[in-house]
Amino acid sequence: MNPFIAHEGIYMLSHSVGLPLVGAEQAAASAFWQPWQRGDAEIWNHWLGEITRFREQLAMLMNTEMANICPQSSLSSAVSKIVFSLPTRPQRPVILLSEEDFPSIAFALQKTASLGYQLKFISTDTDISDLAQWDQQMTSDVGMVLVTHVQSNNGRQLPVQKITELARQKGVLSLVDVAQSAAIIPIDLQQWQADFVVGSSVKWIGGGPGAAFLWVDPEIIDQCQPDNVGWFSHENPFEFDIHQFRYASDALRFWGGTPSVYPYALAANSLTQINAMGVDKIRQNNIALSEMIIQAVPHSALISPRLDAQRSGTLILNFGQLQQQVVSRLNESKVHFDTRVKGIRLSPHGCNTAAQIEAIIGCF
Repeated sequence: MNPFIAHEGIYMLSHSVGLPLVGAEQAAASAFWQPWQRGDAEIWNHWLGEITRFREQLAMLMNTEMANICPQSSLSSAVSKIVFSLPTRPQRPVILLSEEDFPSIAFALQKTASLGYQLKFISTDTDISDLAQWDQQMTSDVGMVLVTHVQSNNGRQLPVQKITELARQKGVLSLVDVAQSAAIIPIDLQQWQADFVVGSSVKWIGGGPGAAFLWVDPEIIDQCQPDNVGWFSHENPFEFDIHQFRYASDALRFWGGTPSVYPYALAANSLTQINAMGVDKIRQNNIALSEMIIQAVPHSALISPRLDAQRSGTLILNFGQLQQQVVSRLNESKVHFDTRVKGIRLSPHGCNTAAQIEAIIGCF
């Protein structure tokens, strides 16, 4: 049985907005509306239970502890909160990132100029899957490095664990973006040893917008003093002593004021089903369907890496002078996809069948 909600056409957009899983609408509606409908006096206990389930399922997905995860409204908000929470290191004023990173995060990082930070970009024509490039770029003035696990424009997967290990050796804080990899590529935060991780539920998780998150290494949490706080950043949100603010002892110090509830209830439903299926199994299906497409296109048309270990869940294809013809045929066949500067983006997932992939191949 297809675990995703019913939909028209051939859906290949999990890299952008992933399909929710079966039962998502009912589960989220029940979680959100039920305490009102039954006149529950402890409505926040119910809602916070849903957000706790979201955190629990995320922790299971990425092999970590729930205490290290904090819900966020978006990645860029999470990044701002992280950087502005840290003590400045005047001798290390540079934040290193790539021109292939998602612009929204770079926009948030630009605002750290008020703290004395400068952005240093690795050029788009650099092969940053090569650890030697990171070694060369992480000079003594670099204080933080942004590592995008999967780059959306070229379908490249980076060796995160090797990069974060190098950063630790050099005294550089590491911030990893898993928006394009969570729920399609296995992630083990215990092995990565990153300092911070940010991600979203809107893509492969199929959890819709608004249920983003940040993860913080418990070894560094005491150094983090977010300035954007609210009652849910408090050690005891329900203490209600206006004169006493104490940071939560764990990642929830990054939370802030009254949170949204519905997005996390929706995402928790998808995460629960994804964890039951297993990301390893999901990834193997993605690889098998992707390989059908790879074998059917000219070598020159594949922009994404050919090797599975270097490729994300998304295929980037560029047919040169025939590109517009292929785009037209895909549209006529009701294939849901998008294009970026480097080519067509197609993301095979559990909502797709081999027959659908054959139909896509027929458009090339």
